[in-house]
Amino acid sequence: MSFHQRGANAIAVVGVANDVGGSQYNVTGNNNTFNNLGPNEALIGRLKNTLNPSHLPGTGRPECLENTRVRTLQYIREWVSGTEDSNILLLTGGAGTGKSTIATTIAETRRRSGHPVCHLFFLRGKSDPSTVIRTISYNLAVSYPPIARFIDEQVKRSGELSSATLKSEFSILLHKPLSSITSQISHPILIVLDAIDECGTPHSRRVLMSILRDGIPSLHSAIRFLITGRPEEDIIPFASLPNVRHITLDQQSEESMHDVPAYIGYELGMLRSSNMLKVPSDWPWGERLQTLSRSANGLFIWASTAVKFIRDGRLNRFKRLERLVNNPRLLNLNDLYIIVLENALQWDDDESSVFKDVFSLILFSKSPLSIQDITGILGLQEDTVSELLSYLRSLVAYGEGQPIKIHHTSFYDYLVSCVDMPWHIDIEVQKTNITNICFDRMEELLRYDICGLEMSLKFNKDVPDFHKRIERNIPSFLKYICCNWFNHIRDVPYSLESCEQLKSFAYHRLLFWFEVLSLTGTFSNHVGTALLYTIQWVGNNDKDLAIFLRDAYRQASVFSDPISASTPHIYASFLHVASKDSIVAKHYSQYAHKGFWLEYIGEKPHNDCIKVIDDDDCRVVSVSFSPDGTRVVCGYRDGTVCILDSASWRTIVGPLERHKGYVASVIFSPDGRYIVSGSWDRTIIKWDAISGDLIWKSSNPHTKRVRSVVFSPDGKSIASRSDDCTIRLWNPESGEQDGDPIQGHTEPVYSIAFSPDSLYLVSGSGDRTVIVWDVTSRKVKLGPLKEHEGNVNAVKFSPGGDIIVSGSYDGTIRVWDVVTGEVKRVIMAGGGRVWSVTFSPDGSRILASGNFGIKIWDAIDSTAAPKKFSEDSNIIYVSFTPDGTSFVSLSDEYGIRVWDALGGEETTKSDYERESILTISVSPSGLLIASGMWNGSVHLWNALSGELISGPWHEHSRSVYSVSFSPDERFLASGSSDNTVKLWNISNGDYITFQGHTGPVTSVAFSSSNPHIASGSDDGSIRIWSIDNGEMVVGPLTGNENGVKSICYSPDGTKIVSGSDSRGFRIWNSETGQLISTLIGHSSWVNSVAYSRDGSRIVSGSYDNTIILWDAESGQVVCGPIINHLGWVNSVCFSPDGNRVLSGSYNRSVRIWDASTGNLCRSFEGHMDRVSSVCFFPDGIHFASGSNDGTIRIWTLEDDANDVIWHLRHKDGWVVSKNGELIMWIPPDLRSYLCIMNNTRILNIPFNMKLHFITL
Repeated sequence: MSFHQRGANAIAVVGVANDVGGSQYNVTGNNNTFNNLGPNEALIGRLKNTLNPSHLPGTGRPECLENTRVRTLQYIREWVSGTEDSNILLLTGGAGTGKSTIATTIAETRRRSGHPVCHLFFLRGKSDPSTVIRTISYNLAVSYPPIARFIDEQVKRSGELSSATLKSEFSILLHKPLSSITSQISHPILIVLDAIDECGTPHSRRVLMSILRDGIPSLHSAIRFLITGRPEEDIIPFASLPNVRHITLDQQSEESMHDVPAYIGYELGMLRSSNMLKVPSDWPWGERLQTLSRSANGLFIWASTAVKFIRDGRLNRFKRLERLVNNPRLLNLNDLYIIVLENALQWDDDESSVFKDVFSLILFSKSPLSIQDITGILGLQEDTVSELLSYLRSLVAYGEGQPIKIHHTSFYDYLVSCVDMPWHIDIEVQKTNITNICFDRMEELLRYDICGLEMSLKFNKDVPDFHKRIERNIPSFLKYICCNWFNHIRDVPYSLESCEQLKSFAYHRLLFWFEVLSLTGTFSNHVGTALLYTIQWVGNNDKDLAIFLRDAYRQASVFSDPISASTPHIYASFLHVASKDSIVAKHYSQYAHKGFWLEYIGEKPHNDCIKVIDDDDCRVVSVSFSPDGTRVVCGYRDGTVCILDSASWRTIVGPLERHKGYVASVIFSPDGRYIVSGSWDRTIIKWDAISGDLIWKSSNPHTKRVRSVVFSPDGKSIASRSDDCTIRLWNPESGEQDGDPIQGHTEPVYSIAFSPDSLYLVSGSGDRTVIVWDVTSRKVKLGPLKEHEGNVNAVKFSPGGDIIVSGSYDGTIRVWDVVTGEVKRVIMAGGGRVWSVTFSPDGSRILASGNFGIKIWDAIDSTAAPKKFSEDSNIIYVSFTPDGTSFVSLSDEYGIRVWDALGGEETTKSDYERESILTISVSPSGLLIASGMWNGSVHLWNALSGELISGPWHEHSRSVYSVSFSPDERFLASGSSDNTVKLWNISNGDYITFQGHTGPVTSVAFSSSNPHIASGSDDGSIRIWSIDNGEMVVGPLTGNENGVKSICYSPDGTKIVSGSDSRGFRIWNSETGQLISTLIGHSSWVNSVAYSRDGSRIVSGSYDNTIILWDAESGQVVCGPIINHLGWVNSVCFSPDGNRVLSGSYNRSVRIWDASTGNLCRSFEGHMDRVSSVCFFPDGIHFASGSNDGTIRIWTLEDDANDVIWHLRHKDGWVVSKNGELIMWIPPDLRSYLCIMNNTRILNIPFNMKLHFITL
């Protein structure tokens, strides 16, 4: 063993051998290295729940034989026990050179000596670097009780750890606790990270390795890290660190050449002495063992495999030994594998096929599988897999219910490369076979209502014996298939055979697959990714299938929440609600729940909005899709960043908390592996998109807020723009600024974008110009282009790179030629500022948003009308999904919405104006309803059919606050905030205008005894007009302080009652205008007043949330104040018989009260916004309500004897029975169309839904 000194740090180059225990599982903590649990089990239990460490017992891992590895072990033991500053020992070597055996020996020796040890070993393909720090921390807490309390204290101070980066975890869970106990450490604490090169991939462990390199040297020297691994590119840099010892293991070293024969002699000698290996007396034992040792050539994995091969021979162990020593070609590990495999099976076609099927799953599975899993996936007889593996114990490790692992990764390499052997595993063939097997097993096992939950309309968590049902009906292998078949299909090229299997699955088992995902709690995490991957795999090869799968993706996105929460709602909600517009729902309609059905009245409008994201506080301010479309990254007002699933919009990673301000921009790297965010805190951060770990934070930030960041398409550059008027380029690897800032704009830069070839950058600015920059020279390539007359908010290159589109405050979108700078097209957006503009991925469409809503234009045909998706104002951002089939919009007012980009309406006028309805009136016959709207229009509706029969009349210039029918139903009066009263001829829509008020007209009413109209206004007056000539005949009546809110004639027409902005109301003589009395009882202004039909009582509703009933003659309160509304009372009226009072409130509810007692009789909730106006029909059974949600609802007091009592929970969309059963889930866009209980029709919408129950 030679030692090479370099500087002040000893670097040992040691020849050692043998890694006999290679592995395949996740990062695992070896509990066998714990000394004791510690005195505080509650504390340890709490830490386990908080840290969620990885765990796998380390039984079966071998130690070095006595008198082997003597010098190497002694060297390491001296380092562990020493006091020098070197607290990292790196042990590297090739495959099979003994790293893990040495590490296990050191760890176990320390454990038996009673010293603290934490031993983690890693396994290829299945490891997770993100769990390492938490697992180390937990294992230290268990093995060294004094540190547990300090770890717990740090966790409590730091709050939840789910969003913490690995760097933060290292500080919170290791550095601070270990620093706190330095004075208490009497012996070094050893932490072993064994086979770290098997921990994830070089990419996924990159952040971990960086943190370990930087963090371990900062720990006290008594905290010793023994790290083993192959000499990979990310491992070797450890050796160059100060205070690091490095041992390189060499199978040709003197120690290896000595120890391997010793190991062989010991193991075979034990077999012989125990009579398990019967050797003839004349057989040259010593000579033959030397031959075997020469074949091993210092490689312990060879020796270990050979010993296991002989040991597993049982009845023919000696023959196996003879075969090994007598085979002159046995020179390397692959030759040994050949001998082992040849002796294991007969290798006829059947055995070869089973071997390939089993080992393909062991090698290519997406997560570790047990014997039972593989048996189930392959559909083999119960003992087939275990019997096969029993012949191959020298190559694999397995146990009952435990994942199967190959002993060493070199066996994988051999199996996929031995082309001419019967055990050769052809990667493409076998991966295709796995895909086909997945479909075959799903075809066989998936079925309707797999766990018998059909009539259990509950949340899954509330179903009795729910987990037992899953155990009985969904074996682990079926869950594996359902969660991974799409990952397997991605591994293989498109083929007709696989496509036919996929098609059969889609058309016959798709919803049953939904069931399994829902039942196992994996729907939201898997369904979107699965369907997107599958759509991409199908491509253009089968357009009908792709359309079917695309619809399935859309519906899974819409119904993700209810299906995840309650499996039966695949059939109870999705199939019913989507039956009219989903090809998937129509195809599977036979499975729809039979206990109820939805009636569709009118034509269900196509909804281009696929999903409304629950972001009530509008916290999301930036959003971007991953290149494959399966993930979304969002930046938030509070400085956090989250990664979400694009179908369910549930958080996958985060929140990531490193910014200190509003995250104005987020973007994925072109390969989807990273995220970059820019913030108002002036910094830029690069994150790992899988683990969420911080990679770098800009050290030379902008001098003002960062507004956006973009990756170049080639991934070699990051650009940022800022309020400091500059553009900066950054090196994506180092985070260092690349060259000087790009300067040229005289105002803040509002938008930047790279060209498709990454050579140019376009920018738009508050200086109203567009400039194209050469990225290499930092000089202007084109511009400044000065056609815009306002700030340039958005710029984008076309996918072909030949044109640029820009959007501006001036309300225009301009299309520029990249070469000449010529404006090729000017698009008038349609009102207000343009906030965002972009091209579709294929360049055929231009998507833009702003004060005008959202529109898409044809990028080629300038004569084509744009398609309109939303008229909501201030849509600040829009962006296509990578496949161009949908887009996301972002608004300060409306939050996040996902849209079908292939839909949209041409900009034609609708028959329905979804403006706030401020007033309604039912005609004396009950056949008509009139409404007045916020936009100044008046509508006349058929009360029976709900059809618009006249209007909209737009002669008012401002909002209509009141409408009223004449007693003979020939005329309609309307009062408006344009200060006028209009009298309409119902038959032809002609009108005359009454002018005189100086403020908004808030209320109008017809007299029953004279051809008069009374009007009340915010100018504080009441005027009475002649219908015949439009002249004012009485008034103005004054004295209402702060304006008149409501007026009403007495039934005999002799009096007028008026409610005002004061706390009371007044009664007037309608013929003379004299004030009769003033009644005060409310604590705020009176919004609404009404007489009973017999004229004996008056009801008033107030801004103070109360209702009062008064004696009309004496002015005494006869009932009230009635205190039950949770918002101010906007409208009140009596029933025709005077026994009830109807009220509508700001809290969206309509209520019926007993007019004698004031008791609440019924409450009706269905409106999505405040109720502005209510009216009874003449029959006293029906009534109508108008709302700011833009609808009129007609209600009945009669109950259907067959109806189940239910209500709609507007917040989450669940239709719930009085017993709490989940009857149905309604998507947000359809909730306003649902006629809830006692609601017979909804007006001012093209479509109604009614829920009917079937009596069985």
